[in-house]
Amino acid sequence: MKKLNVITFLAVLAFAACTTTPKSYVIEGVVPDSSYNNQMVYMYDTEIGIRVDSALVVDGKFTFTGSVDTAVIRRLVLGQLYANLILENGNISVEMDWYTPESAKGTPLNDERSKFQTELAALIKESNKYSSIIIENHDIDEETRNKHLENRNLFIIKIDSLCTVFFLANKNNALGASILSNTWWFLDPGRLDWLYSQAGDIVREYKSLQKVIENNTKGLQFAMGKPFIDFTIENGNIDGSKVSLSDYVGKGKYVLVNFWASWCGPCKAKIPMLIDLYNQYRGDKFEILGVAVWNEREATLKSIENHKIPWPQIIDAGTIPIELYGIRGIPLMILFDPDGKIVTSNFIDSDTNLMAKIYMVMQ
Repeated sequence: MKKLNVITFLAVLAFAACTTTPKSYVIEGVVPDSSYNNQMVYMYDTEIGIRVDSALVVDGKFTFTGSVDTAVIRRLVLGQLYANLILENGNISVEMDWYTPESAKGTPLNDERSKFQTELAALIKESNKYSSIIIENHDIDEETRNKHLENRNLFIIKIDSLCTVFFLANKNNALGASILSNTWWFLDPGRLDWLYSQAGDIVREYKSLQKVIENNTKGLQFAMGKPFIDFTIENGNIDGSKVSLSDYVGKGKYVLVNFWASWCGPCKAKIPMLIDLYNQYRGDKFEILGVAVWNEREATLKSIENHKIPWPQIIDAGTIPIELYGIRGIPLMILFDPDGKIVTSNFIDSDTNLMAKIYMVMQ
């Protein structure tokens, strides 16, 4: 009997050893080829933008070791290669290649992150497919274009649902902070605000996410009846002269203000639709105004020329409108009434509903 008890006791100890949470981490990484040998892989704290560790590539491999009290977000950088990961105790494997969603695996949060990123990438790919069809086929009819936009919006809804499910399962850890910090532009402002209200202290401590939420709170101001917020860009006209939003908004016309950038695929997808709208209603009662944000002046001018955009523009706006309006992503379209009050925006309505409201007010 005593012998049996000893065996049982040893079995319990062995089981406990296998199930005990690791107290340190080992990151084992591999690189694409031998050209990276003898180079340094740097680990960055992306919250404060500084290097926190480094490792040498030897025979196509590198290793980081250490321990953390709480899982945190980190990025590994090797030249132009990088990999994002959740740094938590345990054995983490990383493939340093052109970024792939599943580059870090082996621990619970990294495996969960890999699953999330893989599903997200698939949905984004499908969403972008419909945007690309519209960009590459300017002569498609309005019904077909709107159908493609509706299909794209369906995938945006699926992305919203995916982010919600994964965040609520990780609302008080580094993965939850990573999800909200990196996918906020896919979420409706009200949804993002609600998700953040469910977050635990660990998520709320991330300063980069706090900035996102601050801007989102401003974005919630896109309510019907709110007056426009004016701004002035010193060289905002195409000829380099000064221009203000109030030069167009609040002047007795309905004005659809389109915040966009030349590098933004979904922004370019909307140009043919906006050109049709402009040609149909421009005049004493209606105007479209483009506001180029997050964009270089020359790139904006080239895009205006290439796409033959006919409406007036405020360019070189940088982040000024972003800060004032709490813009979380583009394209953002806001319809202002003749007195300069918000009628709606595509953060409140779908693109289809926004267009329908324009058609209604113009009748």
